[in-house]
Amino acid sequence: MKVLQEKILNEGKVLSGDVLKVDAFLNHQIDPVLMQEIGKEFAKRFKEENITKIVTIESSGIAPAVMAALELGVKVIFARKRKSLTLQDNMYVANVHSFTKQETNEISLSRNHIDEN
Repeated sequence: MKVLQEKILNEGKVLSGDVLKVDAFLNHQIDPVLMQEIGKEFAKRFKEENITKIVTIESSGIAPAVMAALELGVKVIFARKRKSLTLQDNMYVANVHSFTKQETNEISLSRNHIDEN
């Protein structure tokens, strides 16, 4: 995706071999036009895959996921990094490593919003 490559080259910063700082357009400040283009690109690449839902992790994945979901006409569900009083039972739970925070987080996703499709 040319527009994303240009954005990364112009506004991204490599902090280490594993971390790319993109807070100018994704992590801290969001470029909605770029997110829309990313959503269109995801939809184009996956339109034949019978996508029924998009799963992402909070928080940086939400903006592009929502835009892709709009293009595909499906819902988005995101895995939470923190426990919530409203989400305690019937959960999928996994550990994921954050390269930017150098820590492992337990994420959770409600089974109520995931089905065989």
